[in-house]
Amino acid sequence: MTQNTTTGVITYTNETNTNQTANVVGAETNNSITVGANGGAFYESPIKAFGKIAANGSVTRATAGITVTKLSGNGYYRVNLPTGLVGDANYIIQLSQPSRDGSGNDDPGISYRNQTSTSFEVIVGDNDNGGSDRNRFNSEFMFTVIDL
Repeated sequence: MTQNTTTGVITYTNETNTNQTANVVGAETNNSITVGANGGAFYESPIKAFGKIAANGSVTRATAGITVTKLSGNGYYRVNLPTGLVGDANYIIQLSQPSRDGSGNDDPGISYRNQTSTSFEVIVGDNDNGGSDRNRFNSEFMFTVIDL
């Protein structure tokens, strides 16, 4: 039995000296699994990082290497990514925040800005149902970083 570590194909020579092959990785163009350095199947997830951040900016849970800096003012944070986590500054950021259940800051909004390959900033505030500028407040939030 032999394996081509470039293609992942395993060849077995049976008792009648006939070669039989098994593909470790399918050849379909939309297959997300590739051949790893050792010839085995390798999957690289497009989800590069995710986290749950407390209102004070501390990391409740996050992908290893993620840190958060609470910036000055209410509702202003910087999520710091390890160097090389994403290919460039054009990755996808998904943000969410808890419900306010219709009281107090009843029209919350969350947004990102200053996206680079090593960080992005998050702004949380009340949109006052469009009646005035966003009133920032500290809030728990969650994020997902996707790089295709």
